[in-house]
Amino acid sequence: MRSHASILFALVLMGCPSEAPVVPSTEGTGTATTTPMPEPEVVPTAAAEASAHVEAPPGGPDASLGGRLFDKFYAERSLKSGFKPDDSKTRGKADGTGGPSNNGTLMYAAGKPMPNDAGHDYRLKNLFGWDLKGREGISGAGLLNKTYAVNKNLLALKGGAAEIVTLLKQGEGAIPAYGAVLDDAALGAIADFVVATRERKLPHPDDIFEAKRFSTGSYVLKPGGNAVRGKEIYAVRCSACHGADGTRELFDDGEFSLGMHARQKAYEDWFKIANGQPGTAMESQVNGSGKERTQQILDLLAALCDRTAFPVGKAKGKDVADRDPRCGTYLK
Repeated sequence: MRSHASILFALVLMGCPSEAPVVPSTEGTGTATTTPMPEPEVVPTAAAEASAHVEAPPGGPDASLGGRLFDKFYAERSLKSGFKPDDSKTRGKADGTGGPSNNGTLMYAAGKPMPNDAGHDYRLKNLFGWDLKGREGISGAGLLNKTYAVNKNLLALKGGAAEIVTLLKQGEGAIPAYGAVLDDAALGAIADFVVATRERKLPHPDDIFEAKRFSTGSYVLKPGGNAVRGKEIYAVRCSACHGADGTRELFDDGEFSLGMHARQKAYEDWFKIANGQPGTAMESQVNGSGKERTQQILDLLAALCDRTAFPVGKAKGKDVADRDPRCGTYLK
């Protein structure tokens, strides 16, 4: 990966665009099936059995647009906003484009400009976190310690999509007024995504990881993942782009291979698997009910905890050590 901002998950985590996933042959293309690596026998959970038939995510309407807009709305290909946030490195200077002042800033609900000096880039995922919980979640104090995280847990809101649209459109407190750069359709897609996540019609972060402070990290994966099944899913949906061992693409300026990143930042990777990568052809790489999608994500993350099957490759960074708590019992 060349830069965290521009290519951090282009062709990212979990594979090829959902409209054309393939099962790799020995040349990396085609439709021949692969043989999973030998693994100790794992007794699948009932949820794992529910996702027992590995298929490519279906084409058709994109149900995860709201998640990608939540991630990085101005990069999403379906939205031509012309918004480019001002550079956080030029503190005190608004040097972006678009937005209500045409300088890459948004406004607080009170009508004052919201600077980007803190580096949030106006991305909802930065303000609310990868788990949508703001300061109450993994972005909060004692965990990732993101100073720009807002004091608003979207998954704890009682209202429906209309109330969330109003909140985001008008802004509130430290939440900017997104109505200046997002139309009602885009805001509605984000609100629908939040509600579906809250109601577990889409994967819910609480079913995938637990925010927890360790000396080496800030979360632990939930139990119930089936690593054997995860490797089968990976072979079908991911390996054509990322290679059989996840080392074809490197991330964060070459710091991480796919496996390394998932072993250290699964709190981020689950979101990309579930929703796709803004600005690319990659859409959601899971399918079925919310429960089935959650199980597929957990299976994939469990598989990626295998340091032999998904090694460092040419990445510059350090892999997790033995007994690193983030992967829990999945770590190999």
